[in-house]
Amino acid sequence: MDIEHRLALGRGAEYREVLADDALIVVPGAVLTASECIAAMDDSPGWDEVTLQDVRMIADAATASVVYEFRGQRGETEYTATLASTYRLPSRRLVLHQQTPH
Repeated sequence: MDIEHRLALGRGAEYREVLADDALIVVPGAVLTASECIAAMDDSPGWDEVTLQDVRMIADAATASVVYEFRGQRGETEYTATLASTYRLPSRRLVLHQQTPH
């Protein structure tokens, strides 16, 4: 969850460090490649505050997946969603991320 928190507050540089080259990012209305996600994060104003809670995790020798509730605050705007991320092990590279808004 340290990686997830760092990404939630991060920009393109943080995503560049964590995303696998073949990663897919599923957000409302789009499926992004790693390079598209990095560019989008560089263009994003970012969050003022984030909360990650109600974490569930499953893992085996090859992958680890986390599912959690996300709340982001930017000025008066609030975004809540269920997020899911799957990491390739042992590299801890993010291969799949999905956001389902509430």
